[in-house]
Amino acid sequence: DAGNAGASYLWSNGATSQTITVNTSDNYSVVVTDANGCSATDDVNVTVLPNPTVDLGLDQETCEGGSITLDAGNAGASYLWSNGATSQTITVNTSGNYSVVVTDANGCSATDDVNVTVHPNPVVDLGTDQETCAGGTITLDAGNAGSTYLWSNGATTQTITVNTSDNYSVVVTDANGCSATDDVNVTVHPNPVVDLGTDQETCAGGTIILDAGNAGATYLWSNGATTQSITVSTSGNYSVVVTDGNGCSATDNINVSVHPNPIVDLGTDQETCEGGSITLDA
Repeated sequence: DAGNAGASYLWSNGATSQTITVNTSDNYSVVVTDANGCSATDDVNVTVLPNPTVDLGLDQETCEGGSITLDAGNAGASYLWSNGATSQTITVNTSGNYSVVVTDANGCSATDDVNVTVHPNPVVDLGTDQETCAGGTITLDAGNAGSTYLWSNGATTQTITVNTSDNYSVVVTDANGCSATDDVNVTVHPNPVVDLGTDQETCAGGTIILDAGNAGATYLWSNGATTQSITVSTSGNYSVVVTDGNGCSATDNINVSVHPNPIVDLGTDQETCEGGSITLDA
């Protein structure tokens, strides 16, 4: 503002108004001429300082449990982040839009913001430890369809079917690159060994004892008996199902033959006279 209302003006930038508005660094001068034709001049240096450059970078992503460090640069400036922090860098672990105002030593300010997304990790639950019997299988399912999988046995499918005792673990990685793991113990119990032996024979009036072994197990014989051993006296095929404490079962069977005894009849008592004879035929 050159003052002297009503005078005429000539500024160094060619303006002829009493006041000018400038936004570039320079030396600005003005010649003021009043109604009497008298003149005076003055000049002033205007410095337009550059604002600090603030670049928080592209939007960023991480997974639950991870963190992201945001750096506003411009060491030595003062900072005010949208979360209230006043340091040059902040470390964040929750989703949100984070902005910062950076003010340099000249009092010039600039701002920038960045979106931070913290993705949840996949939930992996293989369930409680599992058991089966020899000959059986267990299917383990890592869930999270469409993810990628790496099992401890090298498989890369969502489900695996196993039949051996072991600890099985899986790492599941979802489309965001976030991972989680779980493991489960699988126990495959051996089945009981049931051996009723070779086929057996006896004679009418005799008995045969069949023993399924495996003391302490539960038993179901083909004749309905539920004891470890049975005594039989009739011909037939006898089988047993033995179930141990783990719920594992096995079976065996045996043929028993009970032969009839021969029929021997020497007839009624006989008599003869001295000098005679009697023939007995068995």
